[in-house]
Amino acid sequence: MSKGTITFTITPEMLEPLFFSDNIRDGKSLELLKKLDGIPGLCDGLHTNMHKGITSDPEELKQREIVYSNNHPYVRERDSILDIIWDALHDTVLQILIAAAVISLIIGTIQDPSQGWLEGVAILVAVIIVLSVTASNDYMKDGQFLKLNAQTNIHNVIVTRDGAEKEIPAHDLMTGDLMCISPGEIFPADGILVRGNGLSVDESAITGESTLMKREIIRAGDMDSNPFLVSGGKVVEGSGMMIICAVGPHSVNEKHRLMSGLVEDEADTPLQGRLGVIAAGLGKIGFAAGGILTLVLIIHLAIDSIDNSEWGSSQWEDVISAIIIGITILVVAIPEGLPLALTLTMAYSIFKMKDEHIFVRHLKGCEIMGAATNILSDKTGTLTENKMKVTQAVLFGQEFKNADQASLTADKKKLIAEALSRNSTAFINKENEKHEIIGNRTEGALLEMVESWGIDSYSLRNLDLQKYQYAFNSKTKRMTTVYENESGDISIYTKGAAEILLEFCDQFYTSTGEKQKLTNENKAEIKHMINTYSSESLRVIGIAHKISNMQSISDNEITQEFIESNMTFLGFVGIQDPLRAEARSAVMKCQQAGVIVRMVTGDKLETAISIAKQANILPTNLSPEETKEYVMKGKHFRERVGLEIEKNEKNEVIGFKVVNIEEFKEIAKKLRVIARCSPEDKLLLVIGLKEIGEVVGVTGDGSNDASALKQSDIGLAMMSGTHMAKDSSDIILLDDNFGSVVNSVKWGRNVYASTRKFLQFQISVNIVALVVSIIGGISVKDSPLSAVQMLWVNLIMDSLAALALATEPPTEDLFDSRPFGRTESMINSDMYITMISQSIFQIAVLLSLLYTAPYLFDIEEGWGNDTWDEDNGKHFTIFFNAFVMLQLFNEINCRKLYLSEINVFKGFFVNWMFVTIIFGTFGIQLIFVEFGGEPLKCAPLDLKYHLICIGLGIAGLIYGVIVRSVVTCYRRRLMIKAKSREYFESDDEENKALLKN
Repeated sequence: MSKGTITFTITPEMLEPLFFSDNIRDGKSLELLKKLDGIPGLCDGLHTNMHKGITSDPEELKQREIVYSNNHPYVRERDSILDIIWDALHDTVLQILIAAAVISLIIGTIQDPSQGWLEGVAILVAVIIVLSVTASNDYMKDGQFLKLNAQTNIHNVIVTRDGAEKEIPAHDLMTGDLMCISPGEIFPADGILVRGNGLSVDESAITGESTLMKREIIRAGDMDSNPFLVSGGKVVEGSGMMIICAVGPHSVNEKHRLMSGLVEDEADTPLQGRLGVIAAGLGKIGFAAGGILTLVLIIHLAIDSIDNSEWGSSQWEDVISAIIIGITILVVAIPEGLPLALTLTMAYSIFKMKDEHIFVRHLKGCEIMGAATNILSDKTGTLTENKMKVTQAVLFGQEFKNADQASLTADKKKLIAEALSRNSTAFINKENEKHEIIGNRTEGALLEMVESWGIDSYSLRNLDLQKYQYAFNSKTKRMTTVYENESGDISIYTKGAAEILLEFCDQFYTSTGEKQKLTNENKAEIKHMINTYSSESLRVIGIAHKISNMQSISDNEITQEFIESNMTFLGFVGIQDPLRAEARSAVMKCQQAGVIVRMVTGDKLETAISIAKQANILPTNLSPEETKEYVMKGKHFRERVGLEIEKNEKNEVIGFKVVNIEEFKEIAKKLRVIARCSPEDKLLLVIGLKEIGEVVGVTGDGSNDASALKQSDIGLAMMSGTHMAKDSSDIILLDDNFGSVVNSVKWGRNVYASTRKFLQFQISVNIVALVVSIIGGISVKDSPLSAVQMLWVNLIMDSLAALALATEPPTEDLFDSRPFGRTESMINSDMYITMISQSIFQIAVLLSLLYTAPYLFDIEEGWGNDTWDEDNGKHFTIFFNAFVMLQLFNEINCRKLYLSEINVFKGFFVNWMFVTIIFGTFGIQLIFVEFGGEPLKCAPLDLKYHLICIGLGIAGLIYGVIVRSVVTCYRRRLMIKAKSREYFESDDEENKALLKN
């Protein structure tokens, strides 16, 4: 054996059966573990240590990876462009078009071997080009979303390596790693609990069982222990340490993913569903139009054949051509660009949002934020900076305005330091100069105060002596840790909401350092000081301690309530967490956009009011009586409204309902802050707002926020939050900043706006193309647009227009409109006016060209010719060129949704993609016309005809601006009339003066 090589005596195949659900349930897993000589044998076989973990040596880590694999999730192979093209070829309409083109090719070749094949080949080439462009867009989209999916599962975990705690990405976990467990964690690999207590795990995602599972370490003589932690399980309560046993392809969760198809297809978003309905409707219209035109052309052919008493291969070729034109109209009418535009818009938005510290986990998150009418925001870290520092303290009866320089005796400092260091899961990473806090920020601030006293906080923590730990949660508002001293005594440390913690104490220290009985008068005095700190926007954390002897008490009798009784109050600290500089302006921007911001926080009422006023969530001039209408405590809110949990026969939760919805409606009108808010209160607020028709966004960071995040329309988790909170969310705020919430609203509205822009463009083109084709077919017995030309138009109006309009960047103007809400139509009145006015103008122009161009320009008519040449092809070429120019300039017109936006060129050069596509399409169109020839049915045009076509396009743009101006002026006149009427009907002089201004 070479130097440095490690022999692992336990193989992955020996570890995998430990985590089979049947084995765990039947007790076989415990038997298998005993065959490995229990935890000590497992540690030896994996070359790890229950206290120090594995070594960080790169060579050893590499050997572990070779034997046990790594924890990188499987990523499906990306589809090739050829695969995507092949899938697209399964479209029935395209197959019919290709078949008709092949038949045309065969008949044409038989009839005229020299040139008869040209039209059939031209159609096939056009189909290939359309397919290639569409496939390229799909390929790009697929690659972007694969990249997003890979990033979705990235999160960090805390492990112990070489005896020191460090934070690493979950995908870097190795078999043998000693990993820290805390509430909200989702196990990234299979493992065995080796330290911890009170662990409740939700394994419903793996086993389907909704009951919480208890997990505990193996105790001597206990045959019912269950220390097996399965990947995908969620920690609801408790904390501890686990040894990682199965990673990557050997873990249960990854096996499930592989068996279920590797990647789950995401359901359609609400907007995709609505566009699907519109697309289906337009497709039916196209089917009818194509059928009518084909029928009309064939009837004309039949009549001509009867008149001429002939029917041969030439007539059959004309029939095929009529069918091809009908199918092509159907291809043009089917708006495949609609879903493409939405997908491209969301893909573009999602990657731009990432640059603004917003990570979108689910597609719906991107669009629904545009419809949000209410945002329920946490305080800490979202509205505030999350840069916590202990500024003031009252310890051992003495007040210190600068807690870092508290003049306490060494013994007193040591007791406070032990109470804060041992009763904590956070630690300070001192590997670099920054001394980064790993874990909860509040705990980090307390540890930094200890460090400022010259005490190494980590040296006071000894997990071997830790007997119990009750993690902080939103219900209890406190955390307690029990240490067993070498003397046999028990040290109990508790910290949490100061006024709540005070109720568990019966003794306290006076300013002279004496321990005294805690009377009601003492409590009132301490509470007054706590309220003073809270009104100064300080988070107040109380500290308590006691020493007890519990050797005579059995484990079954030990409860959290028993442990936390009769404590001694050591004091409290005030932690400052300043309001973010941008929070006030961000809240005001939401209010400008018609979005109500409500703050839900676990902090005291006084702290909540102070921060809410600073953030402009509450008016600063509210009287105490008025404040009661805007601010409530969670308990009071819950009692007045009530939450009903709906269950099925199996006692499983199937839904939630507000008990007193009328009371809720009344409260919701003014409610802006809920203090001392529990997860149930947050959930109740979400359910109630949704019941009255609001679209609700919720921010959250704890595992207890998971239900509210899931029940909301859009869940926004903090990057610093628990894995469970992030797993329940639609969007993750990478900087935990409320400003990012506002930006997500902006991007969400931009998704709606960009999709609407494309929709009004596409419907306009559809109407014009169908109307002129049908009228032309009926009146001149021929379609003025050939099949190849219509396929080029289809490319312009679908793929290229989708790409151009989907990448329009958001503007601040988006905040001037109201939220879209749940039921607003995709097509508003302004869009109807734009589409109808443009369609009328373009149809009028094109029909004029169809009927008068031969006489105006002294050229041959484009219809009624047996063969095509450059002379008789000029007419329909001018028609085709004018049609395309009208669409290009209308695309510029459709950049603006609202008629009040008269300057359609505003921000034109900001979007380089739009500019490139417009000028690129213009260039390709010129090449088409000048060099297309018979295959494309395009005759070269003189410069004057090109200028006329461009002039018609510009005229369409000017016409659009005129329509905007006229409608805007008319609306303003109506508004002035309405204000005048209100002025004359008003009896209130003050109101008259206001209206006059």
